[in-house]
Amino acid sequence: MIIDVIKTKVEKYPILFLLAIAVGVRLYNINSPIIGIHSWRQADTAAIARNFYENGFNLFYPQVDWGGNSPGYCETEFPIYSFIVSILYKFFGVHELFGRLTSIVFSLLAMLFLYKLTTKYFDRQVAFWSCLLFAILPLNVYYSRTFQPESMLLMCTVAGIYYFINWLESNKVHFLSISAFFVAISCLIKVLPILYIGMPLLYLAWHKFKIKIFTNIYIFLYTLFILITFTLWYYHAHQLFLEYGNTFGFWGGSTNRYQYSVLLTVNFWSEIIFRTAFRHFAIFMFPIFIAGLFIKRKTQEEYFFDIWLVSVILSWAVVPTTSLVHEYYQLPLMLPGVVFIGKFFAKYWHQYEKKLNIGKILTISLCLSILTGSMIYSIDYMRKERTNKSDVFQLAQMIKQNIKSDSLTIFTTGGDPTLLYLSHRKGWLVNPSHLTEEYIMSKIKLGANYLAGSFKFVESYNLFVDDDQKQKINNVLSKYPNIINDKNAFIAHLR
Repeated sequence: MIIDVIKTKVEKYPILFLLAIAVGVRLYNINSPIIGIHSWRQADTAAIARNFYENGFNLFYPQVDWGGNSPGYCETEFPIYSFIVSILYKFFGVHELFGRLTSIVFSLLAMLFLYKLTTKYFDRQVAFWSCLLFAILPLNVYYSRTFQPESMLLMCTVAGIYYFINWLESNKVHFLSISAFFVAISCLIKVLPILYIGMPLLYLAWHKFKIKIFTNIYIFLYTLFILITFTLWYYHAHQLFLEYGNTFGFWGGSTNRYQYSVLLTVNFWSEIIFRTAFRHFAIFMFPIFIAGLFIKRKTQEEYFFDIWLVSVILSWAVVPTTSLVHEYYQLPLMLPGVVFIGKFFAKYWHQYEKKLNIGKILTISLCLSILTGSMIYSIDYMRKERTNKSDVFQLAQMIKQNIKSDSLTIFTTGGDPTLLYLSHRKGWLVNPSHLTEEYIMSKIKLGANYLAGSFKFVESYNLFVDDDQKQKINNVLSKYPNIINDKNAFIAHLR
């Protein structure tokens, strides 16, 4: 009786059921500080939000903590996500909880728009299954509650596409204006949406207007608006780099992300495919995703999802090294990806035959995906967010106790700002291999008061195993003694 009532409610209000599931799985460990997987990306995002709150809410001048004695203005993506979180700080105080909640809200909105978008081309069954998988697959869950703009990016992506389709169907200009806003925000948050949103939209526009697409004033103004906002921001961001020297590695930074030779290696594609299958699709949904690709398209418009999928894969090739390092660069694949899974579930879920019981196979696959997804999420991700097991978190507490808040500090954590953020201090980041007496003296002249780091880790994700580098630090500590009684960490008073 109860099961029948639940089933009736789910069928009547499917999106509410999906949102409830999504919220439930995302609230776990919501109070976690910035530690764990990809904490360095989260730490920078959180630092910018905190600096907005502490230094005047200037949206166009994002500040990082590792700018030394400079204001820390940095060449970065448009910091709208951090700015939104900083507004919440103004009302509720500084806590990572509000960044995580912001991510969850954007994730729920992304799922809502995905449901509405999918129902334009398929029935509610396809939309339901697509969004159910979007709600529960492990990396979708993880990155929709991290302190970074990925969930906002996904929401703006699918919302921009949804309202563009509404414009094509109705010719109402306000839909096109809303789409332009969301697509512009997507391209400001990350550069790559120009490709993986632009190609699907081009396909849809071409399908309706054909050659007239090049003379359509609305398409022209739409494109011009997005390109102008994109160009203006990244030009301004680059000026910040030229003046202050801080960058996340765009036009003014390292070219490592553009090493295209890796595209010709087996390792690149095998690593990307394995990661996508294992982590993003929780193993058992990957073959169903592949099978969904072979379901016959009923209309030409439906090929839009194929274009979307291919364009995301092409975007990985644009920044191959970055795509290989950062698994969240594969997240945009999940938007069209779950739709192909949804198509297969909707078509075969109720198909029970004696010879080939596809419905039963799908049931088992779904259960196994939930099981493996839970294991991946718990072991590989949540376990690393335990503060009592985190060396970087423990060292940050020691730094807070021993270093005044206004003292500039050198942190030997390479490019990882996690310790810097958790300590709520400002200063410089240096790899132990680059730590010399000349380097230290140059920073002392700029106001450095302390040197802090660990003998157990360099970056929070990279163990410290180089004995020569450890000896180099010990040589430094012979001149600037360690002021804490801890054999695994050091805080040296430089003056």
